[in-house]
Amino acid sequence: MQKDLPPDEQDSAAAHIDLTADLSEFSAEELEQRRRSLLSMLATNEARKQQVQRNRLPALTPGLVIAIKGGPYRNRKASVKDADYIHSRALLHIDGESEAQWVEFSLLAPVIDTP
Repeated sequence: MQKDLPPDEQDSAAAHIDLTADLSEFSAEELEQRRRSLLSMLATNEARKQQVQRNRLPALTPGLVIAIKGGPYRNRKASVKDADYIHSRALLHIDGESEAQWVEFSLLAPVIDTP
């Protein structure tokens, strides 16, 4: 593997592992290094996936009660009937209104219950 690298990169050979070569050409040590490298990549990918899941906002599921923080329905509570993620809006049944209304996501906030 080191022989494939340019001379100036041979010092950092531990950071570069050829993952496309024929496995029969590798020694046992090179195969073990390849296995560790692949396991490291899998662990890194799993960590990224976990981070994305932690940062993801909860879905606007039907029945979820939310607050409206702006627009003509400011400071009112509503329950979600549907969500349009393409147009970034939610169809809400707003307390005191007879018909459901579409409201932009940017005008919505979670309901925080204080004891």
